[in-house]
Amino acid sequence: MAEPSSTAMAVTTAASVTMATLFTDIDGATLVGAVCGASLFVMSKTELAVFVRVIYLAISIFIGYQGGQPLLGHILKEPAISAFVFSACCINFVLQLMESMQKINVSTWFNPK
Repeated sequence: MAEPSSTAMAVTTAASVTMATLFTDIDGATLVGAVCGASLFVMSKTELAVFVRVIYLAISIFIGYQGGQPLLGHILKEPAISAFVFSACCINFVLQLMESMQKINVSTWFNPK
């Protein structure tokens, strides 16, 4: 059985998406794709704190909605699918990039042996 907090979070998210598409010029299918992709990423990162996952969820939804179609639209014709893929991958890619940048030793660039 699901925890009450996760059920409440799912209902709140669904209601928010519905309200956002009803009262604004937001494309509902693209928003649903971005929310699904972000949720998939956040649910797979259980080692992170809840607050961090909520922040990553919000960032991933926004970036997936805004960047999915412009960056993946030539590969995936459906805006919802491109938003889903981009939303699920964008934060993971940035985290991997940040981790690899922390391992770079710049001093070896200027003092080759």
